[in-house]
Amino acid sequence: MITIYLKEAQKEEIFKKISMPNWLQKLVWYLLKKSNWVIVKKIAENKKIYFLPHLEKRTIYSKVKKRLEKEKTQTQTLQLVLAEKVKPYQNYFEKYKILTGRSIYFACLEPILEKILEEQPLALQNIYVLTNRYTEQNVATIKRILPKVKTMNLITQEIEKYKILEEMMQEQGMVISVANNKKKSLKKAKIIINLDFSEKQLTEYSIFRHSIILNTTQEKIKSIKGFEGIMVQEFQMQLEEKTEQWIKQNALEKEFRQLEVYESLQEGKIDQGKIKITNLYGNHGKIDEKELRNWQKILTNEKN
Repeated sequence: MITIYLKEAQKEEIFKKISMPNWLQKLVWYLLKKSNWVIVKKIAENKKIYFLPHLEKRTIYSKVKKRLEKEKTQTQTLQLVLAEKVKPYQNYFEKYKILTGRSIYFACLEPILEKILEEQPLALQNIYVLTNRYTEQNVATIKRILPKVKTMNLITQEIEKYKILEEMMQEQGMVISVANNKKKSLKKAKIIINLDFSEKQLTEYSIFRHSIILNTTQEKIKSIKGFEGIMVQEFQMQLEEKTEQWIKQNALEKEFRQLEVYESLQEGKIDQGKIKITNLYGNHGKIDEKELRNWQKILTNEKN
């Protein structure tokens, strides 16, 4: 797998380790920007950074795509990681695989729940899962989480397909139910995992106003009428020291999402036992401990 990190070129970063007079730096920088030259830096085997001088100019993307085509081989596929400033232009790269960090979110659902619940066992919780897509990843995630919780309520429009899964899991002694009642299904749901509902789809349901929703989708869900709970849109985790040093060494920590960079470094299954969630983020930034503790009181029917 070949990984390309796309980011905006910054003069200070380009000339950081190059010794030349200031006037010459200015001249070279001017020529680079005028010619829309794509600067390429190899940072590891099959990993490169493309520095783009003019994000707003269309011509830069045709040059980038030509380079990307040259990177591909008969045996190697290509994946891209986009810096936040490059993401508004991601439509130019639709034919390529763009990492979103979503697979990492899926893999970290249990550690996130454990951080939220703190001392309350996950095995005693009733979990609600939202999905309107019957995919291999969704089914695998449901099967992985189900044995670790008390009950799972699957809310979906794909009733017939997921009913087969329901019967299979129930035969193994697991408690799962499949439904899609927009007025009643989420009325008492305190812990919700949204695998792929859009904001528009979610607003069609009556939701317990103090629920906590883990939103794994790329779409940020910002407004649900009457909702006063917690929406977990993003999280950070403690990386191994070697990995963190590599990310900082290549200046990837500020302009790229941690989950997307981490996803680009994965070569096998993630060991959940080694995952430590450090921070959770909602619509208004970092979710503090006080907010989580208040939610826990609601979960255990205590007064705030």
